[in-house]
Amino acid sequence: MGKKSTASVSKSKEKRQARKLEQYRIADGMTHVTSANKLTDLASLCKELLVYRNNDLDVEMYIQRVNDLEKSTLDWAIDLTERNMKKLYETCAWGWNKERKVEEMKDDSAWYLIAKDNTGALLAFSHFRFDMDFGIPVLYW
Repeated sequence: MGKKSTASVSKSKEKRQARKLEQYRIADGMTHVTSANKLTDLASLCKELLVYRNNDLDVEMYIQRVNDLEKSTLDWAIDLTERNMKKLYETCAWGWNKERKVEEMKDDSAWYLIAKDNTGALLAFSHFRFDMDFGIPVLYW
């Protein structure tokens, strides 16, 4: 076997360096996602945004992890998702898979923003989680 050329050695070194930098970038992103997932009280970061009042509409919102939600609230959110989104999902490549959607909505990392009116009636929700996607920290909302 012959000696490797200087260009070949240099190219291998560049590839190793690029892999190492990518690993550091992903590890840094995971640090941010892990920190976000350790939060216990997101509402304290945005209290003034969790109240909406306009004319006759009086809305209070709260943020909770899925494991802290009342079962009836989670069941309502799952039912609302199916009623509002099933047909849309059926028209795309993903298709509708209720079991997979429920599993996603019940995932331990899931958070919920819930809106209620002044009588306590549920109005709306948003499901979100902190995660990694293609090595990049993201907020799925």
